[in-house]
Amino acid sequence: MAEADPPPRRDAKKTRAAILAAAQEAFSVQGYIATGVRDITAAAGVNPALVNRYFGSKDKLYEAALGALLDAGQVTSFSRETFGKQVVAMLTARQHTRRNPLPMMLLASADPAARAITQRLLREIFIEPLALWYGPQRGEAKAACFAMLASGMTVYRDIYALAPLAGEMDETTRSWLAACFQSLID
Repeated sequence: MAEADPPPRRDAKKTRAAILAAAQEAFSVQGYIATGVRDITAAAGVNPALVNRYFGSKDKLYEAALGALLDAGQVTSFSRETFGKQVVAMLTARQHTRRNPLPMMLLASADPAARAITQRLLREIFIEPLALWYGPQRGEAKAACFAMLASGMTVYRDIYALAPLAGEMDETTRSWLAACFQSLID
């Protein structure tokens, strides 16, 4: 009797990354409540049991997905002289290689567990490092203002899609927004 070929080995790193990417996309478009584990695993092309294996639960998957996107270093690497313009360019760019965590955060706010995860990660991974970068004089307040401006722009550009903010934003609006972000530095 001939031996059957062994099943192909799963690449755990690739599988985990595929689940994470599918979760980021789903949570950013459908929101936490409307996204099921089966939706995510179908998009990733994997067995639903692998979510529990790699992440433990939907909540832990959401935490990993959001945690992988939040990065204060992306903002703190900008030049202080042109900070406002760089932030607006980042927020208005059509991001193909890096997902935007803001829609995911906003769409998760209706679920108490996801909201608690978001609040903790936002504080630990983004607000506290950004506050340190701004400096001791009102650093935390400036970081909160940054979050407020960025999330407000995301709500009205990407979620509610107000026409003046969609597509290429006019120069007057871009300049105003850049000045708002720059005022947190100057």
